[in-house]
Amino acid sequence: MPDEKTTKIYIDNFVGDDGEDFARSLKERLYGLRLDAPFKVFSFSDLDPSPDEEDDPDNERNTVRAIENAEIVIPVVTSQFISYVTSNIESAYNEIINSTDRYFFPILLKATDWSSHEWLVRSQLTPRDAIPLYEIGSNEQERVINDLVQTIKSSVIKLSQKRHSDGVERIAQNAQRRDAVFISHDHDDADFAELLKLRLEKEGIESWLDTERLKIGQDWREEIDQGIENSAAVIAIMTPEARKSEYVTYEWAFAWGKGKKIFPLMLKQTQLHPRLESLQYLNFTNNPTRPWEELIASIREVLR
Repeated sequence: MPDEKTTKIYIDNFVGDDGEDFARSLKERLYGLRLDAPFKVFSFSDLDPSPDEEDDPDNERNTVRAIENAEIVIPVVTSQFISYVTSNIESAYNEIINSTDRYFFPILLKATDWSSHEWLVRSQLTPRDAIPLYEIGSNEQERVINDLVQTIKSSVIKLSQKRHSDGVERIAQNAQRRDAVFISHDHDDADFAELLKLRLEKEGIESWLDTERLKIGQDWREEIDQGIENSAAVIAIMTPEARKSEYVTYEWAFAWGKGKKIFPLMLKQTQLHPRLESLQYLNFTNNPTRPWEELIASIREVLR
């Protein structure tokens, strides 16, 4: 999956009719755009097949997942395509229509009875006069497609700009939050990190957990640094995987250099880094006897 700074464009089409060829052609046009903002285009034809074709013959589950994960969705409407759209897919479409930060661009490719479908009635169809694309002249077709491609291009740019402004806002919010705890963890330990975050929140302790750290790329380093610098302490979840992780090592080492209190939390038995060996770690390797109260009390001591 692309990282969260990549705009995902999903073209929903029926396999076996003209919609499949159109989806392939549109995908090529979009990849021909020169944009500084990263984006990825995929269509129904690119989806993995359902692992259980008898239970999910039309690959509905992967379709819904693709729609939910995309910021821009482009259904290629034909009569065969309409017959394949289920209530779950319609619900996923309506989620986009109701949102303020996602885009929905249905294309009426061939004549079909679409007026009884709410998700189409509520949308701005391409072509705008609702005359099927394949019923207009070739020159007009080209103009309509070019207009659509430019609209999609503008949408990708807007989404990229919004992500940038949201990232700056999060940095500013972190700068104001001096009573939070930064949770450093390897991605394999994400489930426990989420559990730890919830446990701290129940005790009234705010935490900073970047679940997307390993996907975000170098340009987000500033936000991570700011999150650590403006936290009162760092909990370093230690496992053999975390011991090898350059990300985890960087985080606690950066915190050490900033004079932050570090709490090594031993989730799976491993050899600590020599610098961390000087610190008293909390042994969380045995689930029934995990010292939650000691951890909470130690953090509260730092937050006073």
